[in-house]
Amino acid sequence: MATTAAQYDVHLRDGTSLHDLIDEHGGHVSRRIYADPEIYELEQERLFRRAWQFLAHESELKEPGDYLTRQLAGEPIVLIKGDDGQIRAFLNSCRHRGMRVCRADRDSVSFMRCPYHGWAYDREGRLISAFAEELYDPGRLKKEELGLIPITQIGAYRGMIFGTWDEAAPSLDDYLGDMRFYLDLYLGRTDAGAEVLGSPHVWDVRTNWKFAADNFTGDNFHLYTAHGSVVELGMLPPDPMSLSFGNLIHAQDGHVLHIVPGPPDPAFAHFGLPAELHEQVERNLGPVQREIHRNHAWSVGTVFPNLSFLQVMVQGDLESPMVPFLCFRVWQPTSPTTTRITSFLLLDREAPEDYRTASYEAYVRTFGPSGIFEQDDMENWEDCTRVNSGKIAQGYGLHHGMGLHLEPDPQFPGPGKAYPGSYGERTQLAFYGEWQRWLTGTEGGR
Repeated sequence: MATTAAQYDVHLRDGTSLHDLIDEHGGHVSRRIYADPEIYELEQERLFRRAWQFLAHESELKEPGDYLTRQLAGEPIVLIKGDDGQIRAFLNSCRHRGMRVCRADRDSVSFMRCPYHGWAYDREGRLISAFAEELYDPGRLKKEELGLIPITQIGAYRGMIFGTWDEAAPSLDDYLGDMRFYLDLYLGRTDAGAEVLGSPHVWDVRTNWKFAADNFTGDNFHLYTAHGSVVELGMLPPDPMSLSFGNLIHAQDGHVLHIVPGPPDPAFAHFGLPAELHEQVERNLGPVQREIHRNHAWSVGTVFPNLSFLQVMVQGDLESPMVPFLCFRVWQPTSPTTTRITSFLLLDREAPEDYRTASYEAYVRTFGPSGIFEQDDMENWEDCTRVNSGKIAQGYGLHHGMGLHLEPDPQFPGPGKAYPGSYGERTQLAFYGEWQRWLTGTEGGR
């Protein structure tokens, strides 16, 4: 999937080899990867401008003319639904002076008009008019050559729209590989699928993006320290080992997740979905997927490099019962030490209204921008970034050795390598190992 090593210089300017930053098998990670401007630039060039990344969900673009403005590898883009019902994606930049053509987060338009000099584009991205066209020499203004610049490749899976700037990138299906099996558990389980509720939450954090992705690779064991106040309030079980059961799974190529079974209570079957949806789950998923879905209540994971998800059951407050929600996150690096978070709440379209309301309220109170879990996590990520930026600190590596002695569980029914237990660092190291392969040009393996 990555390019060959001969195409990349694998040394930083001070002579440090990129191969020395991560020891996937030994369980050590260099602090330098979280703050170094040179590494940040290499990430943009070798990872983010080449990998498939999540852009939007098709439910956000309902009618022809609906558009969204997002980013892809730090470049402004616009997604718009055409008159033919097709969703297209373009660099959000006029071909005249480069101004952003669409400036709202979302809108619905008959055509896209640049606010600087008035060049206008139709819903398919074609240039349809320019200011004072009669002042151009004949043949000088070739409209057919001056449409908006399309994203090199776009693709969709289960309503999730992805894009890449790399014309040599594999197909989206090949890129996702075995992770599709697990995404189906959350996005393909009901007849009408999932939809985004409202607009995503967006906020900026003073942290390196990898701390956020790391947290969502399967870091279950931070719950009882980072979120100790939640335990004290009785919103998590008091036994620190109560959430240690389950599996840490490396699906392939840095795509990772962990899944945790619930207590022996029907309310925790099928990730806590309402009983009226269970028949649809049984109908839409394959036999192995049904077994996994039926027997688990919590799951968190990361689609490499920077799309993470939570399918969890939580209490939104002290009085309410646990309720599930599904959330997807994009971690968009804006500098070596800052990240923009975009958080999408998804709900099964056919879920009952009372469930939708309870799910939304639980999400906002726990993992929304001001949620009790979210505040704890952001404080830790920001402090980790500050400390690991220090030159003295960078002289010492970070230890990621939990569970390295464990072998994959041969009895686990799903694809990939599934390590026993939900406390361990195999999935973090799989993520960092893939990150290293992209930056060094070493071929990644499945």
